[in-house]
Amino acid sequence: MYKVNEPLELTLLYHLNSPPPEAYAQPVPAGEMRYLADTPVLELPPVPRDNPLASLLSKRLSVRAFQNVQMSQTVLAQLLDSACGINGLRQVQGYTYEGRNAPSAGGLYPLEMFVSIQEVTGLAAGLYHYEPRGHTLQWVNESTPHDFITPLLDQDFITHANALFILTGVFMRSLYKYGTRGYRFVLFEAGHQAENICLMAVELGLGSLCLGGFHDSSINRLLGIDGQRHATLYCIAVGSEKV
Repeated sequence: MYKVNEPLELTLLYHLNSPPPEAYAQPVPAGEMRYLADTPVLELPPVPRDNPLASLLSKRLSVRAFQNVQMSQTVLAQLLDSACGINGLRQVQGYTYEGRNAPSAGGLYPLEMFVSIQEVTGLAAGLYHYEPRGHTLQWVNESTPHDFITPLLDQDFITHANALFILTGVFMRSLYKYGTRGYRFVLFEAGHQAENICLMAVELGLGSLCLGGFHDSSINRLLGIDGQRHATLYCIAVGSEKV
């Protein structure tokens, strides 16, 4: 029994056995899934819509057609920063933590950010790794969004997206402290960062598309990661919506 590695082994038992389904089940009507269906309901007051966040939320939608137009480096930088950028230091119970734009359990930040780009002014098309601590990009290889279409189950919606953000998790950063519960935290954090990217895209007049269906081994291979200790979790395409 390998107690040190046990959380990772249990995590991988699920993670490596949750591939995209080969067929999709018939939809279940929402009414059949309703919680406490026979319980009386209380009406809430109308929701104010006259604030910036409400406006962004109302405009966020999944875009499945992008225009082949240029994106500036500043826009790319804003999108990356919105997901995992550092916004200061925090003092909590005597410890100093990085403050980032998305929350992380224990301030452990198990996610890494890759971005595959094309048509970004002044940058070569290809795959980069984003380092929040220096707000820098590191060249990985020449993989553009088009190279990810097949691994993304042939979802060619991303053909003209300027950026494909790929969130990956280094599991033991969370598991060493939280055990197998840390796997849930890693997934939560991917959702936090993805939503930040989507909302920043709206703020910048862009469209986004979140993609959770993919062949893990193929994308991990493109990124150059092992798929076990460090694995792909989520993808978000961003670009100008085709109208």
